[in-house]
Amino acid sequence: MSTLQHQELFSLLHQGVSKAEKRGTSVLVSQVLSVAAVDPLSFYAAGSFTYKHDRTFWSDPENDTTIVGLGRMNQFQANRDRFRTIEEEWQRFLEDAIIEGAPSRPGVGPVLLGGFSFDPSAPESGEWGSFPEGGMVLPEIMLTSALDQAWLTINAVVSEEDDPEKLSEGLLKQHANLLNKITTVYSSNVEAFSIEEINPDQWKETVRSAAENIRGGQLDKVVLAREIKLKSTQSFSSTRTLSNLKEQQSDSYVFAFEYGEKCFLGASPERLVKREGQQVYSTCLAGSIQRGVSEEQDETLGQELLYDQKNRIEHDLVVQMIRTAMEEECEFVQVPSTPEILKTPHIQHLFTPVVARAGKRTSLLRMVERLHPTPALGGYPQIEAVKEIKRIENLDRGWYAGPVGWVDYQGNGEFAVAIRSGLLNGDQATLYAGCGIVGDSDPDSEYEETKMKFKPMLTALGGKKYD
Repeated sequence: MSTLQHQELFSLLHQGVSKAEKRGTSVLVSQVLSVAAVDPLSFYAAGSFTYKHDRTFWSDPENDTTIVGLGRMNQFQANRDRFRTIEEEWQRFLEDAIIEGAPSRPGVGPVLLGGFSFDPSAPESGEWGSFPEGGMVLPEIMLTSALDQAWLTINAVVSEEDDPEKLSEGLLKQHANLLNKITTVYSSNVEAFSIEEINPDQWKETVRSAAENIRGGQLDKVVLAREIKLKSTQSFSSTRTLSNLKEQQSDSYVFAFEYGEKCFLGASPERLVKREGQQVYSTCLAGSIQRGVSEEQDETLGQELLYDQKNRIEHDLVVQMIRTAMEEECEFVQVPSTPEILKTPHIQHLFTPVVARAGKRTSLLRMVERLHPTPALGGYPQIEAVKEIKRIENLDRGWYAGPVGWVDYQGNGEFAVAIRSGLLNGDQATLYAGCGIVGDSDPDSEYEETKMKFKPMLTALGGKKYD
C-alpha cells in the first residue's frame, strides 16, 4: 500500500471512531481498493497462515466473478426465522457504516458470505460440528475478482475506545503479511483413499418404501440423499480440491466455507436465486442422466432425458413451484414453456431458467426463504416432503442441499443449492448425493444415479473412477 492509502485508511478509521462515539455503538468502516489481478485460489491459500478455519470461497461461472473472504470481522447467526433475522441484523449493522471506494459493481464492498442448513429442525448427529443452522460472515479482508479486474475490501468494526492509528497500523501489517504469502503453488491432494458405503441396502429399502407411499397418494415426490465416507493417510486439501473443481466443473458454482476444523465445499450446477439491481433470476434444475462416451451417444442420452416421463414430471414440479414463488414476490416473470439440456462434465440435466423483476418487498434473503427447498431438493408438496425426509432418511444433511452464497450491502447477491458437495475434516471426508423419488422409482436405478452424482467430488479429491 502507498502512503496515501495509509492516510486514507487512518482517516476513515478516525471518522469511524468519532461516529461510534456520537452514536454510542460500534460502526463498520470499509475501504475498497482497486488492485492488480490476483489469483483468487492463491489468495485463499495464503489466508491459511493467518485465517485458517475462517476462510470462504465463492466462484460464479456466469460472469467469472470470484469472492474470497478471510477472517471474521462480524458474523450473523440464527436458528428461528433465520433468513429474516440475519437480513434485519445486516440492515441494522449497515445503517451507520462508512464505506469508501466501492464501485457500483455487485460483490464489491461489505459482503456477507455463508449458508444455511437444509432443515433447521432436523436431528443433529454432531457430524457438522460448529456449522450453524444459518450463518453469514463479514470477512476482515475480501478479494473480489472479475475477469481482468480485482478489488480488495478491508473491513473493521470500531468503537469509541479504539485508537485509529493502532488499528490502521495493524490492518496494514496484516495486509502486507498476506501479500507476502501469496504463491501459485498449492499443497497436493491425496492420491488414494478408501470409500465406505453407508448402509446401501437400507437406503434402497427406504427408496422402495417412499415410492410406495407416493403411489398411495401421500405426496408427489420426495428427494432422498445418502452419504459415503472417505479415509486417507493424509489430510485433504481444500485449496487443491477447489482448484480441481474450478478446472473440472467450470460451468458450476464452486464454493467453500470453513467452520473450525471442517470445510464444506463443492461445485453446484444449480442456482437458487440471484438479484442484481431490479433483476431476479432463478433456475429449475431437475431430471438427470449420465454423459455419453461419444458425441452421438451423448446427444441420444440428452434426447432420452428430454422425453422421459419420470424426469419431466420431476422437472415440471420444480418449475411449477418456482414460478408460483416468483409470481408472488416479483413482477414480469418469464418462464420458457419447455426445458433445455444443461451438460456438466459427468451429468446432463433438464434446465429451465426463470427471470423476473423485483417487487417492492423483494429482498434476496426473502427470496431464498421463499424458494428453499425447491422440489428438486426436498420434494413436493414442500412441507409434507420435508417431514417425510426427516422421518425416513436417517441422514444429518447439515448444509448439504441448503442455500449457500452471498449478499452485499446494496442488496445484490446470489445463492446456489449446495449439491455435488462434501465435508472435509482432516484425513476424512463425507460426500453427499440425492435423487428425486416418485411413484415408479426403482431403488437400484436411483442408487446408480447417486453414484453418478458422487463423481464430481470424488474426481476433485483425487480418487479413482467410482463404479
